[in-house]
Amino acid sequence: MHFEQIVEVDTDTKSVWKFLWEVERLARCLPGCQEVEEIEPQKKYTVVVEERIGPFKARFEMDVEVLDLDLESRVRIQAVGKDRKLGASTRAELDVQLHELGPAKTALNVTADIQVVGKIASLGQVAIKRKAQDIVARFANAIATELASEPVS
Repeated sequence: MHFEQIVEVDTDTKSVWKFLWEVERLARCLPGCQEVEEIEPQKKYTVVVEERIGPFKARFEMDVEVLDLDLESRVRIQAVGKDRKLGASTRAELDVQLHELGPAKTALNVTADIQVVGKIASLGQVAIKRKAQDIVARFANAIATELASEPVS
């Protein structure tokens, strides 16, 4: 499933880039994120995400790896995880590109490709797609809210 969300924030590109590497702050923006651990800065992380999907409460333990980054303009990550209790697994690739719109205005283009297999897949692609789209939108909006709370420098 492919999703795209564009978020404009009243923050300069350099500050947005810095925020993307503040792991605890960024994790607070991810719906259902329970835990995050930085294994290797700007390379590897582990994340635990809990989210209700239809009648199921999924708890994915995920390994996150930075696949590619262009300083202050783009980062591409891959997250792979399992919910052992449900026998479900997920793979997500997330691409975030920053575009300077002005001296204190940045657009974040968030693109996500998500796959879910296992018992949760029995809900059907429409329900899973709706939930995944909701999570991507909430993540993008939470980033905008978090960045809006920063003091202007």
